Amino acid sequence: MPKLKVFTKKDCPNCPKAKLLGDEVAKEGKMEVEFYDVEQADGLAEAQLYSVLATPTVVLCADGSDEEEIKSWRGEPPSNKDEVYNV
Repeated sequence: MPKLKVFTKKDCPNCPKAKLLGDEVAKEGKMEVEFYDVEQADGLAEAQLYSVLATPTVVLCADGSDEEEIKSWRGEPPSNKDEVYNV
C-alpha cells in the first residue's frame, strides 16, 4: 500500500490544508497516512530523510519497506486528493 507523509509545523499558514487533505486520504483507506511535526525530534528526523526544507511538505511513497519517494509537494499541499491518487 502506498504511503503519504505529511510534514507540518504549528505556525505554518498552509499546514491546516495539508492536514485536512491527509485526514481525507486516511479516511478513504486507499493508502496509509503519517503526520510529522518538524518541530519535534522524530518529525525532524523523518523530514531529513526526504530533504524537507519547507512546510507543508507532502511526500507520496511507493509500496514496500524502503518507502521510495514517488512525488512530493513542497511548500504547498496538493490541491485535492485526486492529485495524490492520479500520480
